[in-house]
Amino acid sequence: MTTTSDPRPPARRLSTTRRDLLRLRMSLLVTTAFALAGCLTIFLGVARTADAAATRSVPAILAVYDTQHALRSAHAAAVRNLASGGTVLGGPGVEYQRQIAGAGQYLTLVAENNAAGDGGTRDIQTIEALLVTYTGLIGQADARYRDADLRALGAAALRDASSLLDDILALLDTLRQKQSAVLDQQVDAGWTQRFAPLFWLFPLLVLGALLVLAQGYLSRRFRRTVNLALLLATVATVGMLALTSLSLRAGGHLDQVRQDIQAVHDSRQQQLQEVAAEAAGRLADEVRKECPQACATVLAGLDSDSRTVPTETAGDSVDPEADTMARAGRAAGNDWVAFVLPVLALGIVVLVLAGFAPRLAEYGQRAT
Repeated sequence: MTTTSDPRPPARRLSTTRRDLLRLRMSLLVTTAFALAGCLTIFLGVARTADAAATRSVPAILAVYDTQHALRSAHAAAVRNLASGGTVLGGPGVEYQRQIAGAGQYLTLVAENNAAGDGGTRDIQTIEALLVTYTGLIGQADARYRDADLRALGAAALRDASSLLDDILALLDTLRQKQSAVLDQQVDAGWTQRFAPLFWLFPLLVLGALLVLAQGYLSRRFRRTVNLALLLATVATVGMLALTSLSLRAGGHLDQVRQDIQAVHDSRQQQLQEVAAEAAGRLADEVRKECPQACATVLAGLDSDSRTVPTETAGDSVDPEADTMARAGRAAGNDWVAFVLPVLALGIVVLVLAGFAPRLAEYGQRAT
């Protein structure tokens, strides 16, 4: 009995070494993609949060403080000038006009940087309307002080303006608290939480481990000391690790900004109390002179305000607002990293392909 042989050549099976090389290369490429995704996601999240804090929340909060201080200073100047003879000095005075104009400019900055949404916008509109009423009361006081027989009414108008100013400052406090609440949300955002680094640190560590594993495998299998391309890819991985870790520093800056805002608050409160005490003391003297008998209740309140002793605050910085803005700027000052990370990841991909190409070519035609 005769047998017929199969004319087809036997099928070649893929080399075990080549298969391992392909799997290792694919693992490196996939891990690189995951690492880049994790790094960019976290870094861009932190960058957007820091940028919003530096360009909106923090400037809005500081502008509210500036508005309050300008209004207090304007009122103190008006009381001082009118009580000292506004007819000669030109009504409420140049300092009053300058501070009122400054308050309007600061309030415009609050509106431009408002981070509290519609609620903040409504508060700003209410404050602007009340400021018109306040300046009208100061104008009435000025007009009445020009007539010696109406000075008592002028003092009453000043007292009404003082009460309205307290309401305006309270609304500004509410507006500031809303802006601060947004800053708190930004500082406590998920991008800056302790678990966030796991999204980029873990894939980078895995990538680094795989590169070391690949280097060792190629060294043992092909008896070569170092694969230069994979070594450079490892260096690029370390670079991605270092750059992405800047998000941790940005988060730290944001947390410090919140503490700086508290220092600004303490400093501003002291200044406001000092100016308010001066204005209340002068107004008390004026009311006492024009209304010595019937204004006992008003005088008691004014005397109490004028005796307010500001709380001393300790601080190393002579300009906490400038320090706060500078720190907020540093938190948001690493936008360039978002462009460098993809370049490094692309470099890792190219280097991995280049590092494996000669070995794969060498085993391209081998069979087990």
